[in-house]
Amino acid sequence: MNSSELRDLLVELRHLGNDHASCEVKRARGGLPASVWETVSAFANASGGFLILGIDERNGFEVTGIREPGLMEAALGAICAEMEPPVRAQITTVELDGEMVVICEIPQLARDQRPCYKRNLGPWAGSRIRVSDGDRRLTDYEVAVLLANRSDQRHDIAPVPSASLADLDEDLIQAFLRRIRQTKGEIFRRVSDERALTMLNVLTHHEASLVPTLAGLLVFGIYPQTFEPQLGITFVAYPANSAGALGPMGERFTENQAIDGSIPVLVAECVRILKRNMKRRSVITGIYRVEEWEYPEEVLREALVNALVHRDYSEFARGMQVQVEMYPDRLLIRNPGGLFGPVEVGSLGTVTVTSSRNRALLKILEDTPFGDGHMVCENRGTGIARIRMALAEAGMEQPRFNDDISLFSVEFPNHTLLDEEAISWLGSLGRGPLSRSQMAALVVMRNGTTMTNSGYRATTGVPDSRVASRELRDLVDRGLVTLHGSGGGAIYQIAVGSVPNLFEISEIPPPPTAPSPAASEKASSNETAILSALGGARLTRAELQAATGLKPHQVSHALRLLRAHGLVRMIGQARLRTTRYERVPD
Repeated sequence: MNSSELRDLLVELRHLGNDHASCEVKRARGGLPASVWETVSAFANASGGFLILGIDERNGFEVTGIREPGLMEAALGAICAEMEPPVRAQITTVELDGEMVVICEIPQLARDQRPCYKRNLGPWAGSRIRVSDGDRRLTDYEVAVLLANRSDQRHDIAPVPSASLADLDEDLIQAFLRRIRQTKGEIFRRVSDERALTMLNVLTHHEASLVPTLAGLLVFGIYPQTFEPQLGITFVAYPANSAGALGPMGERFTENQAIDGSIPVLVAECVRILKRNMKRRSVITGIYRVEEWEYPEEVLREALVNALVHRDYSEFARGMQVQVEMYPDRLLIRNPGGLFGPVEVGSLGTVTVTSSRNRALLKILEDTPFGDGHMVCENRGTGIARIRMALAEAGMEQPRFNDDISLFSVEFPNHTLLDEEAISWLGSLGRGPLSRSQMAALVVMRNGTTMTNSGYRATTGVPDSRVASRELRDLVDRGLVTLHGSGGGAIYQIAVGSVPNLFEISEIPPPPTAPSPAASEKASSNETAILSALGGARLTRAELQAATGLKPHQVSHALRLLRAHGLVRMIGQARLRTTRYERVPD
């Protein structure tokens, strides 16, 4: 960070009136504050950030400076070296208003190296996480999850000593074994049922007995909650868009259910209850209009299976259930335990990665019949990709994912892009059949919103950039969309004058490729990169980071300036990872 960027940051901080998630300032006039290690740990365990010394927050972020910046840099470096693992921060000194200010840029630590903690305190007492403008101590469960992510997880094959083979559903076990012997080769046809079930981690030896594993009990158990009462699903349907708001009759919720049973039963029963609380609406499939549920059934199944098979089954988490909350405007599914392995929220559904803390459970479920001829899961890392595609096929908005160390959640907005009015408008175009993704993109662009390749994929659920390019070129060739720019800077806009009934589209100017001079004469290259990546899409900070290659704090800083200039607006609540951003139409 140079002096110009620091000056811009101070303007932003003065406007906010406090620090934020990626920046902490300290006066440090009398020396290095004792709490500095907490900020280093917090930034390393979150998305990284800047620690700035020589700024007085209590005095309107006045530049007070550091008397001996060289000594301060050395002291900061020593603090970073005392962390475990050591933090490789970039420490510099810049001059501002005649004073020397020390800036420490703390990088985000890789997921498999967290938690970052003060070595002499240990991970339980010495780990912090950045929340808003403060450094919060990690809970014992959060520390346990992060430490567990460093090693192989085997909680799903732990024995359940008080259970026996008699507690498993014999019919489901036999159906499972028949499929195994048909598909897994000769070896399972030559061994007994008990031997096969042991080899497949359904059963295990405990002391002198053969007992079910936790995975075997969860999949085949007649009633697993006899042994693990909390390993089920809770379902709540709310009458309003927030949990605390009352309905028209004063009701707190319209349905409240605890769902028990094995994983196949949990999924089937929860889908049944969800459908009981859903409405049907008209969507289009090809040239036909059909009635479908508010949320596609395939999406519900995939999301519920993901929550149940990827949740944390450690002792810490067995008192927590998978939670399903239905609101009029969204559906929320949460499970204990964040993402596991080399998986990031921004890549979910776009990169095929099979990474799970419960590998034995997944392996069993890929050969467990659901009752409709399909297996409970595929175990190919394609579940979320299929969710994205199914939502796109239904003309619905894409899901929002959030990884919060101890919890993972997916939120489905209850909104269809292809409603009755949109269907009527698309029918008026008269340019031949379009794919569902092309129709969704046109509906988004018809109000003047511009779109890039990445924006097209985010809006439609198309996973491949080459497919997105081909479909966008087809829209250009048909005269429905115009192209501005080329390569990575290509921006697409609805064609003015060539499409009927476009609701004042003629008044929308061509999309800029950079911030307009009137709005931001000092636009940085980072701000320009953010605007180009947004195009006509709604992206989270993580998605913008992936699209631009910028660091988390650079994305956050640029977004704040763009919002202050009126070029970008925020959709959602401040500082939440699920919050999205979009360009403001000129």
